[in-house]
Amino acid sequence: MKRKKTVPQPKKGDPEYDALIKDLSEIAKSIVALGETAAKAYEPIVNDIINLRCKDHMEIQRTMDYLLDFGGNPAVLQLFKKLCRYYYHLDPAGTSEYIGFYLEQWEPEKYKKFIKAQKKIKARKL
Repeated sequence: MKRKKTVPQPKKGDPEYDALIKDLSEIAKSIVALGETAAKAYEPIVNDIINLRCKDHMEIQRTMDYLLDFGGNPAVLQLFKKLCRYYYHLDPAGTSEYIGFYLEQWEPEKYKKFIKAQKKIKARKL
């Protein structure tokens, strides 16, 4: 069996390592800024859906899909929760599905617990 050649990894203090850390830091800052921009952009959309009592499932779900992309941002997460609370009265099963999508993507440990709970609920109904 042949061994794969490994590329030496840069170590702390090496110029390559420092450059990598600097690049990653800039990317992280950009992601945070993008999340803040998304929160500002989606706040009026979420508020309009709720205030106008929108019942268009496709519009609500599309908005929830977009919010999921930025679910790691606390302000976007608040908008997502707000929209979920509204949507629950229109479609409890759909809301549960979107909560599952959020947990799967952003909180995998909680997702495992969520799935177990869903299975218990389904088993009780049988």
